[in-house]
Amino acid sequence: MAAIKAFREPYLIASLSDADDFEDWEARRVRYALLWSYYENTAYSDVHSFSKSFRARYGLYRYVRGIYNPANRILGFAVDHVWGGALDREADNAGAIPIDTDNSALRPAIAQLWQWSNWQARKDRAVLYGATLGDAAIRVVDDTEKGKVYLDVINPGIIEDVTLDDYGNVKGYVLTEERADPRPNNRGNKVTYQEEATRDGDRVVYQTFLNGTPYPWNGQAAEWEVAYGFVPLVMIQNIDVGLKWGWSELHANRAKFSEIDDVASKLNDQIRKMVEGAWLFTGVTQSTSTPTATSTATSATSSSARDVQLAGREEMVALYGPAGANAVSLIAPLDIASTAGVVRDMLAEIERDYPELKLSVAQASGELSGRALRVARQPLETRIAQRRAVYDDALVRAQQMAIAIAGMRGLPDFAGFNLDSYAAGALDHHIGERPVFQEDPMDGAEAERTFWEAAKMASEAGVPLPAYLELQGWDQDRIDTIVGSEEYQAKQDMVRNMASLGNNLPPAGREAPDDAGTPDGAGETENVLDRSFARR
Repeated sequence: MAAIKAFREPYLIASLSDADDFEDWEARRVRYALLWSYYENTAYSDVHSFSKSFRARYGLYRYVRGIYNPANRILGFAVDHVWGGALDREADNAGAIPIDTDNSALRPAIAQLWQWSNWQARKDRAVLYGATLGDAAIRVVDDTEKGKVYLDVINPGIIEDVTLDDYGNVKGYVLTEERADPRPNNRGNKVTYQEEATRDGDRVVYQTFLNGTPYPWNGQAAEWEVAYGFVPLVMIQNIDVGLKWGWSELHANRAKFSEIDDVASKLNDQIRKMVEGAWLFTGVTQSTSTPTATSTATSATSSSARDVQLAGREEMVALYGPAGANAVSLIAPLDIASTAGVVRDMLAEIERDYPELKLSVAQASGELSGRALRVARQPLETRIAQRRAVYDDALVRAQQMAIAIAGMRGLPDFAGFNLDSYAAGALDHHIGERPVFQEDPMDGAEAERTFWEAAKMASEAGVPLPAYLELQGWDQDRIDTIVGSEEYQAKQDMVRNMASLGNNLPPAGREAPDDAGTPDGAGETENVLDRSFARR
């Protein structure tokens, strides 16, 4: 199996008119390796064969390090919010992947499939591969030896080629990867495993090879066929740009990450040079002996060797020379504050592209709450909804394939299902809606308060409460519960009584006749009326 090539920029360019480099298997392997190195923050390390050519192509600083590189946080956000969380053990309409179906027999089948697949862990790996590399794949494994069918998430880098129909369904594929030699006389050696699957009508023909030669890796045959009616592999494009392969979450901004790492690395190293820099001494000749130094550091009688070592960080050395001697720093001055400001501006630009970065900082500091937090979350909720639509659809198709195969094999919990179940609609299900962010009880309390403050304003404008509630989408039963409550009726009686008393008061600007007198409590009634409307 050929080693990964050196970096070439065309491997990253998804040209719609010429996608040969972008779609080439070797090019994809280099691209995947680079993107994965951003995830683990080793992109500039010479441990990778592509790093030197990558740094040279973009003119990066020789000692660039991943100082800022937000890739891990960006990709972690996707993993946490697409399928993040615990699965419902009964595959009910709950949990991280809620199942919505009219066929109750599907739930135990899906629950068993998840258990056999260890899907609680593998689901997050599928999203991680897709978000990081741009592509992911779910393969349905028909393990006849163990009597199980399960979902396997495979590294898209081992997919040498895949053939799709117009609807994105897989018609054939070639998998190529390095494996341990299975032959007894060659234990410990590495060989190339290759698996080809092609569709021939309803039959799927499989062939396996060892170093290019047919070999029975399953211990039975190097070629076999199964009448599935479909190729049990589902491809996922994290961001579909109209090509066979997708875009990573990092794709369009990777160059920005490198640029800020470049500047930040130079800034940090310049600070180091200023602390431990080179000096030019004038008016004095180089001594042939070790100069005498006076140190303010603690003596070497400290309690441990570590104390002596750390004392050197506080050491101040004084050197003495003849009159007229001078020392000049050879380090160019740098306005650290201004340079740090450039870094902050670059950070702000990246955070505009990835609002989850700014949101996580604001949440941790408590800067956002209530409505401001909900507004900040809106673009993220939209993006996650777009990603979920892609991943959910792929999972549903993989689950349908797996259940059909398990039913064909007559496995427990899959009775009543077979390869014809899909066409019959017996496998119909979809993944239900679920919130992107967990609801904060304080957010609910604030929303409730805002709702009733708006109700008060509507009442002051002359809109009756029942009408307001109806405008807000309340059903009649809920409205009747409010209107029929003793508290509401008591308030309405009080308002009517106040209004009746008010009608008996003299018009504004006129005094009551002396012989009419003042009704007992009239002054108090007027004040109560004022307070009543103030409360409204």
